[in-house]
Amino acid sequence: MLKIIKFLFWSSIALSILALSIIISSYFILKPNLPEISLVDETQLQIPLKVFTEDGILIGEFGEIKRRPLKFNDIPNDLKNAFLAAEDDAFFRHQGISYRGLLRSVIRCLSPRGCVGGGGTISMQVVRGYLLTRDQTIIRKIKEIFLALELESTLSKNEIFELYINRNFFGNRSYGIEAAANTYFNKSSLELTLPESATIAAMAQSPSRINAIKSPQRTKQRRNWILLRMYKLRMIDEKNFNQSINTPLSVSTNIDLYEVDGKYIAEQARQDIISRYGLQAYKEGWSVFTTVNSTAQSSANRSIRINLSKYDKKHGWKEADNFINLFNEDEINAFKNFSSNFFEQKLIDEGVDDSLNSIESRFNSIFEQFPFYNTHTKAVVLNIQDNKLYYINENLIINSIPWLDQYSWARKRITINTTGPKPSNFLDFLRVGDFIYLKKEDKSIILDQIPIAQSSLISIDPNLGAVKAYVGGSNFLKSNFDRVKQSYPQSGSSFKPFIFAAALSKNYNLSSLINDAPIVFDDKNLESIWRPQNYTGKFYGPTSLREALIQSLNIVSIKLLREIGLKDAKSFISKFGFSESRLPNDLSLALGSGNFSPLEMVRAFGVIANGGYLIDPYYISRIEDRYGNIIYSHNDFLELNTVKDIEAFPWLDTLEMNIKKPYYLTKPQNKEERVIDERIAYLIKDTLKKFMKRGSAGRKSSKLNRDDIGGKTGTTNDAVSTWFSGFHDDLVTTVWVGNDDFTSLGENEYGSTTALPIWIDYMEKQLEFLSIRDNQIPEGISFTKVNKKTGKADDSNDEGSYFELFLNENIEN
Repeated sequence: MLKIIKFLFWSSIALSILALSIIISSYFILKPNLPEISLVDETQLQIPLKVFTEDGILIGEFGEIKRRPLKFNDIPNDLKNAFLAAEDDAFFRHQGISYRGLLRSVIRCLSPRGCVGGGGTISMQVVRGYLLTRDQTIIRKIKEIFLALELESTLSKNEIFELYINRNFFGNRSYGIEAAANTYFNKSSLELTLPESATIAAMAQSPSRINAIKSPQRTKQRRNWILLRMYKLRMIDEKNFNQSINTPLSVSTNIDLYEVDGKYIAEQARQDIISRYGLQAYKEGWSVFTTVNSTAQSSANRSIRINLSKYDKKHGWKEADNFINLFNEDEINAFKNFSSNFFEQKLIDEGVDDSLNSIESRFNSIFEQFPFYNTHTKAVVLNIQDNKLYYINENLIINSIPWLDQYSWARKRITINTTGPKPSNFLDFLRVGDFIYLKKEDKSIILDQIPIAQSSLISIDPNLGAVKAYVGGSNFLKSNFDRVKQSYPQSGSSFKPFIFAAALSKNYNLSSLINDAPIVFDDKNLESIWRPQNYTGKFYGPTSLREALIQSLNIVSIKLLREIGLKDAKSFISKFGFSESRLPNDLSLALGSGNFSPLEMVRAFGVIANGGYLIDPYYISRIEDRYGNIIYSHNDFLELNTVKDIEAFPWLDTLEMNIKKPYYLTKPQNKEERVIDERIAYLIKDTLKKFMKRGSAGRKSSKLNRDDIGGKTGTTNDAVSTWFSGFHDDLVTTVWVGNDDFTSLGENEYGSTTALPIWIDYMEKQLEFLSIRDNQIPEGISFTKVNKKTGKADDSNDEGSYFELFLNENIEN
């Protein structure tokens, strides 16, 4: 027995020495090829380019990855415990390796399948993620062990844990738990519930296979296992455990991380930054601060959403896309009989099925075809019975909504101008398998419809040029086509103020009379005889310029343009920033036949609002690096005034100078002096203020209760495009509404019915921040008595006389 004990003793000593020798020799053999542990450094993390509003609200994030690093003390306890329970509950007790786990790994590596599976300790996962490849070999595993031990001797446990949670990939370009919380739950990690924390931990090992968006049932199973581990490790009590495992898995099925929707201007920033600085800007963690105001941007988005919806509902229900052909007979019968137990059980049974034909995959394939709206939920109709609509939503949750009288708007849309009879229940316009959108309203879920029509809005400070709100379309995820900059619809009657301004520069007065009577043109530039009409179909006889602009009379505008001459008119109108070569060379110019972007229109109306200056709209105020150092400042550039230098000395236009130029939305014209007489700007402004007190515009804008605002509507033939451009001395805004395919918005639709309501709702909030402006008349303008019959200054006491504003030198005209 003693000999056996001695043998075992010396054998163990020998084996220990042999093992130690192998470890030491392995270390020295592998040491030259081991990465430097110092490379495991948070400063090496790629941090994406971020775009903010002027008041610091995130509106865009661009790069290969999304990462928002957290410090250990900022990580909620439930989130820490979820990761420890899932990955390494002994993390704070071991020195970097788990001997039990190491033994399992060695056994796996010696098996026929090789070193498959097993995440190792958190320390081992950190060095693997930062320094090693994903190769499943014994050599890589040994390297992992050595580096984990070295890491533990270099950094504290808290620092290692920080590296782990900030480096780990969670799918959908999200690296780190803060980005994952934003992506999957649209909230900060500080706001996560216990089951949400466990859900994020569930995706740590294999986000391609266990993903809360693509495979919610599988993720829920992994989540519940982690919750069970937390309960067994006494990290949570029985009550929290039971509540959490019974909580439905509900995540954002589309990624929309932003409190304010500014995707179009954020995309513009991305393009310009990459153009100037190159692709490296995606990784450096720069922060771009735009001039956009978050309150104004939110108001613009809300107003477009609400008013487009009102417009859309006036024209009835569009037939829904139907997907019943994706399901077999048993499934269809389950839908029709609403066998919810059968249906829900099938979802659970298929929760671990990777097949693209699983019922879960088929529903996901439907939802993926339609754009995400953070105001709406996607759903598919399962059944309609007893005035109830049963549906399954994008989180694969089954529910129902009741029929409501408010759905009487859902008349079948036959054409844009005709609808069917008023529906009495869902069966009148919906079928099983139809895709629908649902909207939360007053704590209830209601059926809704997404408008086809599009709208854009740009709002600028006319004195400085800073962009305050920018909406390039109703949904960037549906279409990233920027209708503010890239769309050039006809401008319609919203162009008329520039024609009338040109007339005032040619010795006309606001009281000058033009006969509003039928006229026929046989213009060689036109294909046929042209008989223009006013939109009312009526003629009003001799009419003053002020009245003609307020009533937007087409005949007067055409005759006025003919009298002042196309050449002179185009030369003057170009002062508003329009390219003269793009102005139509015929009298249709008076009706707004020219094609201009909303950006060009808002800049032109800015000349009217600010007293005659042509400003260059810009949208970035500063750029900071990840440490807060200023890379670019608009104010610094203005102080340096290098624009003049570059224009005077073109050879100075180097790359260094280029990246310091302001971020203009269009090619700058750099006009420092007034481009038109401030008195002409004032007379047009005064007329457009009166426009806001008359007719449909007056009725709609009366709720604003302001006298210091003005504007002009515009409608093209067949209501293909509708406009409103309005202003306060400190804010100019242009709104466009139309269809991308250039189809009509419908009969009886005008700028006053589509674009103006958007502007009014937007301005209702903005006017709270805009002081009431006094009506200060520039020098060189006089109130003069006018003879109504002649339109000329007349000091007589004729009954038809009235007072009008005149340029002093035009009083005799």
